[in-house]
Amino acid sequence: MSRKKIQDDDISIHIPDGADFKNLLKLFQKLVDQTVAQKRDERLGLYIKDADEMDYDKFFAEVQKLFGTDVKSQDVKTFYRKISNNPDGRTEWCEIFGYYILEGDALAAQLDEENMVFLVSKKQRIAKAGVKRRDVIKCIVKVPQLDFLVTASQKGMLSVFSSQMRILTSTSIPDTSWITGCDYLSQLKRVVAVTERTIIIWDYKTPGTAIDNCFIIKPVEHCVICVCAVQRPAELLVKDDILLGDDGGYVNMYTMTSDDFGLKQSKAKKKAQVMVIDSKKFKSIRRKLHEDWVVKVKYIPALNCFGSCSLDSVHSLVLDDLRRLEDNMPVREFSVPRGVNAFTYCGKANIVVTGGDDKILRLWHPNINTKPVGKLMGHLFTITEIVTNEKDQHIISLSTAKIFRVWDIQTLSLMQVFHDSQAGPRETQIFTMVFDNNHGTLITGSAVIDIYPLTRVIQDTKQVPQTHERSINVLIYNKVFHQILTICSESIVKVWELETGQQIYQIEDAHGPNVELTCAAIDKNGFHLATGACDGTVKTWDFGSGQQLKVLPLIRESTVNEHWLMQMVYLKASGSRHVILVLEYSGTIKIVQGNEGEVYLCITWELPEAVSIALQGNPLMSLKLSPNAKKSNGFFPDVQLLLDKVPVKKSKTELPPKTEVKCFDLLRVEGYNLLATASANGAIIMWDFESATARHIFKAGNTVQEDGEELLGINGLLFLYRGAVSDRKLSVDSTASSDILNDVNPTQEVEDSFASIKKEDVKRETDTKTETSDAKFTLSPTLENKTIGSYLLEPPNQETEHQSIPILASGHEDGFIYLWTITGDLLREILPFTKHPPIPLTALCTGVSSKTLFAANKEGHVIRWHIGSFLEDPQDTNKHIKQQICWRAHSAKIVSLFYEEEKSLVVTAASDSSVRLWHAPDGRYVGYFGQRRLFELLESTDIILPCDVNEIPLTIRDDSKYMEKKQKFEYPLVLDREKWKTLTRSSLSLKKPGPFEVDQDFKFFKALASPMINKYPLESFKSRNKDTGVVFGSIPIYRVTTPPKIKPIPTKDQEDSTDSIGRRSRINSYSPSRITAAKIAKAAKNLQAPPF
Repeated sequence: MSRKKIQDDDISIHIPDGADFKNLLKLFQKLVDQTVAQKRDERLGLYIKDADEMDYDKFFAEVQKLFGTDVKSQDVKTFYRKISNNPDGRTEWCEIFGYYILEGDALAAQLDEENMVFLVSKKQRIAKAGVKRRDVIKCIVKVPQLDFLVTASQKGMLSVFSSQMRILTSTSIPDTSWITGCDYLSQLKRVVAVTERTIIIWDYKTPGTAIDNCFIIKPVEHCVICVCAVQRPAELLVKDDILLGDDGGYVNMYTMTSDDFGLKQSKAKKKAQVMVIDSKKFKSIRRKLHEDWVVKVKYIPALNCFGSCSLDSVHSLVLDDLRRLEDNMPVREFSVPRGVNAFTYCGKANIVVTGGDDKILRLWHPNINTKPVGKLMGHLFTITEIVTNEKDQHIISLSTAKIFRVWDIQTLSLMQVFHDSQAGPRETQIFTMVFDNNHGTLITGSAVIDIYPLTRVIQDTKQVPQTHERSINVLIYNKVFHQILTICSESIVKVWELETGQQIYQIEDAHGPNVELTCAAIDKNGFHLATGACDGTVKTWDFGSGQQLKVLPLIRESTVNEHWLMQMVYLKASGSRHVILVLEYSGTIKIVQGNEGEVYLCITWELPEAVSIALQGNPLMSLKLSPNAKKSNGFFPDVQLLLDKVPVKKSKTELPPKTEVKCFDLLRVEGYNLLATASANGAIIMWDFESATARHIFKAGNTVQEDGEELLGINGLLFLYRGAVSDRKLSVDSTASSDILNDVNPTQEVEDSFASIKKEDVKRETDTKTETSDAKFTLSPTLENKTIGSYLLEPPNQETEHQSIPILASGHEDGFIYLWTITGDLLREILPFTKHPPIPLTALCTGVSSKTLFAANKEGHVIRWHIGSFLEDPQDTNKHIKQQICWRAHSAKIVSLFYEEEKSLVVTAASDSSVRLWHAPDGRYVGYFGQRRLFELLESTDIILPCDVNEIPLTIRDDSKYMEKKQKFEYPLVLDREKWKTLTRSSLSLKKPGPFEVDQDFKFFKALASPMINKYPLESFKSRNKDTGVVFGSIPIYRVTTPPKIKPIPTKDQEDSTDSIGRRSRINSYSPSRITAAKIAKAAKNLQAPPF
C-alpha cells in the first residue's frame, strides 16, 4: 500500500481561520485524550463500559461536529485505529484530514472513464432518425408521462419515438417552410410544431398522411422562432395554451380547445391538401418583452411562470407570471452582456442557469435579478444549450464547438468534459439537447440522434463484474469500521470500503506461496483478523495495517484435506491474547489460542465427536464439564460425553455415512451458551454448556442416504435471537458460507462465565474424591435439561415477556429452511418461492435485530423473509413468516452474504469472482467491488441489472397465495332450475316476480345458488405431434368433455307446430300410397303434407 502526500488542490474541506480554528484544535485534542485514556484502561482491564464509552461512531460524529461533514471517513478510521492500537503513539491533527494517506491509484481512478458522469464510449447513435435527405433534427421533446420522444426535422418530418428509440409513427408536412420548434399538448393529446409563418397541429394517433391528421393555423404575424406548451392540470374543458416567440421580440399565447379541431372532411369531399384554420379564430394575446429575437421560451410549472430569453443585453431573460402578457405591468428581467441563448431551471436547488455568447454560465435565484449567485466559466465558444439532471444535481452545457461540460450545482465544480468526435461533414452543429430523467440519458439532435448514458446506468457491460481474478472463498464484514474483507482461491486478501467500494489494501500469499486461504474471521472490536488455510495453519493480523501478529505452524504432514480449515470465529482478541474457534475438514472443532509472551499459536481445546454416538441410540447425552487441562481459554471447559447406552465399536465402513461436522454456529448471551454443529447427513447436535447436555436434532426422513448424499445435507446453521440489548456481531464463514455470530457479552463477562465452574471444581477436588465430585457435577445438569424444554415452551408471563427464545435455522440441500427450538422441536418448514424448482441453499444471514432473514442458493438467488413477528412468539401458529422479495444476484453459486441493517445493504460473493452490493428492500443493484467509480447509495427508481443477470426482482405482495393466505373467490348467484322445480308447481314457468310481488313470494331468491365451478384441470392425452411442425407440435392437445345438451322448453307456437306435424303424419299413415318413395322422403323433409 503506497502512501503519498496529498496536494493542496486535492483537499476541498472548509476549515475556519484564525482563533476559531485554534479553539477547534484544542477541543479535538481533548477528544483524542479522552479516547486514548479509555483505550489504556481497556488494555489494563480497568475500564467499565457505560453510556460515555467512546467508540468509533461517536468519535466520528464528534469530529464532524468540529470540522464539518466534509472530513473523509477513511481518514478518521485510520486515525482511530492508530490511537486504539497504540495509545502511547504520537499523533498529529493534520492526519484527520488525510495529509499523507492516499492510494497510489486514487487520482488515476478519478480520471478514469468509468468514474465520469457520462460513459461516452457507450454512446448510441440513431442514424435513421426520421429525417429527409440533407435534413437535421431541429427539436427534441421528452414526454415523461408517456415515456416517448417527439422530434421535428427542419424540412417538415415529425416523428414519435418509443423509449427503445423505435419510431412509433411519423408524418411529413408537405410544401412547408422550415420547422423551428415543437412540443406536446398534454390535454389535447396532439403535437404542435411551428414554422416561420404557420402553426401545425398533428394528431399522431390518427393513421394516415398529413392530409388526414394535420391542421395548419395561419397567418402568424412575424417569424416564429420557438414554441412551448403550458403544462396545467386537467380541467373540465380540455384546452391547451401554447407560447410562441418571434423575431420581433414578442411573446404570444394561443389558447386551443378540442372544439377548434372538429371532424375532418368526409372522404368524398376531401381535398388534396392539409386543412387550414384561420388564426383569428383562436384566443390569443401578445406582448413585446425583448428588443431582439426571442430565442427560447419555456413554461416552468414549479414556479408557475414562463421564461423567455433573447440576445438583447438589457432584456436578456424575462421570468414572470402569464398574466403579465395581458397587462402592461413591469416584468422581472435579468440582464446579461451579449444576451442569453439558453436557460434552464433546477427545482431542487431552486436556481435558474443562463448561458450565451459571453461563454459564461450564470446561476440566478428566481426572485433576485440584480446579481447572479454564482458563475461557471470554462467554455471557449458560445453556449447554445443547457439542460439539468435533477436527480444528481448536474448541469450539462453545450457550446457551438460541440463540447459538453458537466457541472455540479452544489459545489459549482466541473465534473466532466467530452466532445462529439464522430461528427461527419454534414453534422456541423447540434441543434437541440434534452436530458431523459426516466432513463438517465442525454439525447442530442443533429443529422442523427446521439444518446449518452450515465455511467451509473451502464454497469460495466464490457465484461462480467469481477472483484478477484479467481473464485471467492471468503467474505466477512467489519461492522465497527464498515469495511469488508474478501479472499479468493489465489490467496489474495483485499479490504474494501462498504460505502464507496474503494479498495484500502491487499495482501498476497498470506500463508505462503501455493497455500490456499479457506476461511477468516474478525474480532468484535474490529482490530484483529484471523485467517485459516488448507494446510491447517492459522495466522492473526492487525486489520488496520495488514501486519502479521502470530501464526499456528504446520505441526506434521497430514493426509489430503485432513486439516483443511472450513470455518472459524474469533472468540477473543485483546492485547496479545487471541482465542479462535476453528472447524477442520475432518469434522473436528478446536480452539486455537495464543497468550501474551508466546510466539506461536497452539491448539488448547477440542470438541468430542458425537454424531455417530447419537445415531446409535443416544439422542440425549450428558456432558462432564471440567476445567481446562492444557490452558484456560475462558469460553469452553473440557468436555466428556456420559452415555446411557454404550455404543458398539464398529469399523469406519459400518458407521453411518457422512457424520463429519460441516458447519457450526455459536450463541453466547445471558442465560445461553450454545454451540450447534451440523453434519453432511442432516444430523444436528445442540451442545448446551449451561445445562451440560448434547442433544441430537433431526427430522424424520431428513437424513441422507448413501445413494443420495447430495439431497438433504445441511449447508448452513444460524441462531436467531432477539435480546433486550443485542450487540451481536456477524461473522461470515468461508467455505460452508454460514454466518457465525460472535459472543455478545463483553469479553470480561464472558471470561467470568466459566470462572465459577473452575473454582467450584477445584474446591471439590480438595474436599472429596474426584469420582464423587464428577458424579455430583454431572447429575444436576441432566435434571435441568429435562425441565428446560417445558420452561421454554410455556407462554411468557409478565416477568419473562421481554425474554426471547433462541431459534436455530438450518439451510438444506433440498432448498428448505427448518426452524428448531434448542430442545429439538421443529417449528416451521420454509420453502423459498422462486421461478425455479427447489434449489440447494448455500448461505444464511440476518441483521442485528433479527427481524429479517436472508438466504442464498446455488443458482445465485437471494431470498428475504420477515421474521420479526414470528420470533416474538414462535409457538403461536398465527405468527407467519412472510417472504418479501427474491432476486437473481449472480449467475453462479453464491458462497457467502451478509446484511448491513443500518444502511439496508446486502453484499453477496459468488464463485464467479465478483462481490456485489444490493439495496435490501427492493433488490436494486448498486455496483460491484472493484469498479472504478464510487458507489451511489442513494435510493433510485432505475432498474439496473448486472450484464449477466436478466431477471427482474420478484416482489411478493402481502395478499399473495404464497403468504399463507387463502384467496376467497366470490361469484354471482344464478338461478338453480332443480331448486325452482321443488319450490313451484309450474316448473316450466320461469317468470321472475314483479316488484310488488317480492314481499309475498320469495321463491325466486330461494332458488338462487352459486355456479358450479370446474375445479379439475383439463387432461392432456397427446403432445408433440410431428406433423404439425416444431412450434405447434410442442403444444399439448387437451380433450374437453362435451356437456350434456339441455332440451329447450317449447313455447306455445312450437307446441302448435308440433301438433300439426303429428296430425299430418297420422293421416299419411292411414291414407293409400299414390306417390313414390322419393316423393314421400322429399315431402317429409320439407314438412309438407302429401296430396290425397
